[in-house]
Amino acid sequence: MIGTALDRINAAQEIATKSEKKIIDGILNIAPEEIIYLSISDLASRLKVADATLVRFCKKLGYNGFQDFKLHLSQSVGAAERQLSNCQSKRIALQMIDAINETARSVDYAEYLKIADLMIASEKKFAFGVGNSAITAMEISNVFSRMGMLVHYTPDPHLQAMITSNLTPQDTVILISVSGSTKDIIDVAEIAKKNGANIVVITCYDRSPLAKYADHILLSTRREAAYEGGSVSTIVSISYIINLLYNAIYEKLGDDGYNFTMRSAKSVANKSL
Repeated sequence: MIGTALDRINAAQEIATKSEKKIIDGILNIAPEEIIYLSISDLASRLKVADATLVRFCKKLGYNGFQDFKLHLSQSVGAAERQLSNCQSKRIALQMIDAINETARSVDYAEYLKIADLMIASEKKFAFGVGNSAITAMEISNVFSRMGMLVHYTPDPHLQAMITSNLTPQDTVILISVSGSTKDIIDVAEIAKKNGANIVVITCYDRSPLAKYADHILLSTRREAAYEGGSVSTIVSISYIINLLYNAIYEKLGDDGYNFTMRSAKSVANKSL
């Protein structure tokens, strides 16, 4: 088939099976701008079909799978959005502001305080992610070190797996994946769960494969389309989550939190001219 994703869907109606017609009718009743932010599990649940049925339909349309279908649909949506926007700087600023506001509306700060207690009590603490999420893990390590909390990180998936294999129930690992479907991080989560380690997940999808391993989930409501991989607005929303967690830990540490941050500030005071 040729044409845009929606063109292909419409063209497939004449030769569609009963289950495929169900998918077509469902998809056409959901705005493309919404579909591009749904995981395969989310969309399959909405359409009341199996994940595998949805994948087969995408392949029948000529795509490699669901992600490939979303990528092409995202490109169409992205092109339309760019045409409507005459002021790129304003558009990007609004996206970043919206990302924080959307996430803020869903925050349960009591959950952050529970995780703060867990982090303080844990013997060893780690933060892992791959790709752009590895940068987020590094941010956690850097930010938390200011208040005397050592959180180890490595961007290497092999080292992540080896380190996690030696964790215990007295340890905590923070796993970051926007999609919640990153195989390397899911593998780490599985190892951590087997060892009884505490698992905190930062993601945009609370029904993702990674979320199933979580003891605690910190959810960003800013989801990215396939063509936006590592989008700044998503990174901003997750950075907001990290700073909320930092604040919760600082609050729990009380005077110690203040003393740690002051010593950290003094240690680099002479680094500026």
